[in-house]
Amino acid sequence: MVAKLVTWSVTLAAVAALSLVGRSGQGPAAEPGESLERMLVAMGNREYEDACRLTAQDGAPVEDGAALTDCVATMRVYAEGLRPESVQGLRQVSVPDVAATGSEVEIPGGRIPGVSQPFADGSFVLVRIDDRWYVVVATS
Repeated sequence: MVAKLVTWSVTLAAVAALSLVGRSGQGPAAEPGESLERMLVAMGNREYEDACRLTAQDGAPVEDGAALTDCVATMRVYAEGLRPESVQGLRQVSVPDVAATGSEVEIPGGRIPGVSQPFADGSFVLVRIDDRWYVVVATS
């Protein structure tokens, strides 16, 4: 469990994840910045299941079953370990548009206005699956 939390901490801080522009329940978007924004907002709203549905693991979207259950549990533990203002600040985040020509794009956390630590220190990697963008999370 500790190794999994460390992996998630590094992933979320360095490859940080998650967004939902105040429109909870929306799935992955056709634009990478919008998907990331949706995931981060969902995380800030403590809507971990919605946030996890915007992630991909091992090249596949996290949708149901054990992968979703594990993602939700890990994200909850990670978010609860952050300062409340760091998590709450995600509710207001606005990710700028990002040009994406391939099937993978990296968005530096420092390019996201208003995002707090530890999210600003890392980068978010997103992958295109079936014309939708998902935030990549590391496996345990």
